[in-house]
Amino acid sequence: MPWSGRCLLAVFAHPDDEVLYGGLLADAAARGARVVLAPATRGEAGRVLDPAMAPVDDMAALRSVEAEQACRALGVEGPRFLGFHDSGRGVRLRRDDPRALVNVDFLELVRAVVDLIADVRPHVVVTHEPLGGYYHPDHITVHRAVTAAFFAAGTLGIHAPRRLLFGARGHAEFLHLIEALRGRGVTDGLDADLFGAAPEMVALSFDAVPWRNRKLAAIAAHRSQFGLTLENIDAPPPGRPADIARAFGPLLDRELYLLGGTRAPVPHWPLRDTFDGL
Repeated sequence: MPWSGRCLLAVFAHPDDEVLYGGLLADAAARGARVVLAPATRGEAGRVLDPAMAPVDDMAALRSVEAEQACRALGVEGPRFLGFHDSGRGVRLRRDDPRALVNVDFLELVRAVVDLIADVRPHVVVTHEPLGGYYHPDHITVHRAVTAAFFAAGTLGIHAPRRLLFGARGHAEFLHLIEALRGRGVTDGLDADLFGAAPEMVALSFDAVPWRNRKLAAIAAHRSQFGLTLENIDAPPPGRPADIARAFGPLLDRELYLLGGTRAPVPHWPLRDTFDGL
């Protein structure tokens, strides 16, 4: 296969963060690359959004299983949890949990990512963009840690990835998110001019249309967080978060990535694919 021997490592904050980047991950795996998903937490601060689901005593255990199902849907390896805790956000920010990402020693998180890089030996690493997608504190913390680990890896004599990519949104896509999620507290008050990536900064514009069904299956795998199943994902029944389904629609077909770092010449701008020139 064309990418046999290549490796892509995706490090995100929570189970389900990978779904919007699932096209790139599924494509690389299908073309023979090893693809590893590594959530920093097990999503402990999540809430069950599907009213049809029974109450949950152990959210971390439930979301771990959902992450495993999402990995199978995308055809990737994992999840490789880093062992930290979900911080929540806003009024639910867990400042009293010493293992929450917002509270742990930042260098401990960087070391965990460096150790993961040493073990997995990826050519390309993917993570959140600098503002964390929608200003989630855990996303921003993971972005900083993965970026630091990418640059530290080579200087520490550890395997050095060749390329670092940040998953991003375009201006129009972020405006759509603001409108679709209005009132849910996710993107309320955020400025699309800050959160939408400038077109000239996009290193890779990935056509995810062929992988739409895989991405939908990954979303359905995270049932507790999205309240959706493959049977109702396009037309959620009453009481389900239909706005989430609408919000994700335009983000399923096109994925944007920024170049966060490189140890190899960039042969084209924008890049033609994940491993272009490596």
